[in-house]
Amino acid sequence: MPLPGVRRAVMVGSGKGGVGKTTVAVNLALALSRLGRRVGLFDADLYGPNVPVMLGVRRKVSSSGMVPIRRGNRPPYIRPLRRFGIDVMSMGFLVGDSDAVGPDPRFVNRLVLQTLRDVIWDVDVLVIDSPPGTGEPQTTLVREVQLDGAVVVTTPGELALMDAGRSVAAFQRDGLPVLGVIENMAYIRCPGCGETIHMHETGAGRAADDLTGEVLARIPMTPAAARTIGTQHGLLEPANESETDRQFVAAASALLARLEGEPRP
Repeated sequence: MPLPGVRRAVMVGSGKGGVGKTTVAVNLALALSRLGRRVGLFDADLYGPNVPVMLGVRRKVSSSGMVPIRRGNRPPYIRPLRRFGIDVMSMGFLVGDSDAVGPDPRFVNRLVLQTLRDVIWDVDVLVIDSPPGTGEPQTTLVREVQLDGAVVVTTPGELALMDAGRSVAAFQRDGLPVLGVIENMAYIRCPGCGETIHMHETGAGRAADDLTGEVLARIPMTPAAARTIGTQHGLLEPANESETDRQFVAAASALLARLEGEPRP
């Protein structure tokens, strides 16, 4: 089913945790906004909702509100948080930073799906940050929400590439096109001499060739990339942009070309 108020929807996934998927999802959303699109960001990771932390939003105690799992066909009622020009909703807005989240696994997929549908969206592009792996709630979202494609995040390591291949296969199994691969932590730029240092012999270029995908960008490993977004961030202040910011803008541009180049079927 289509999401009211959403023109295009893209899922950001990874075959395993620890590859910087949320960092990529947040910065990709900011880059899309910088390119003039109205952008929404939905954090679908119920057990580790890190989008709020990346955007500098903290909650010390849990919300007393309850999120219904079934509301029938009632209209959306949750207004997203406006942060740095993008509309954001996360399960992390409902729990404290140190709270353990342990809902019945049978209802996780319905809880995330219903929350997504209950948000009042009005965006050109919705970026969905899914949990790592190929299980729930990713499977339910892919099968029950009208999505335009997926972006797979990996690092250059052999094991990460192997798991990324499983993620691509899962999306293809469910009929969701893979719009591209983003290689995170792809290289290090020597601060003294400027030399590019690759810590792995393999890379997303090979993975994309093997998986019939496209490399949207290769993001360098820098301390700034994983820091909490602030007002001095390069994607918010173009005068301060870095190599990392330019790569994210390039990824967003390539993604838009794939999304807007062909009409939705």
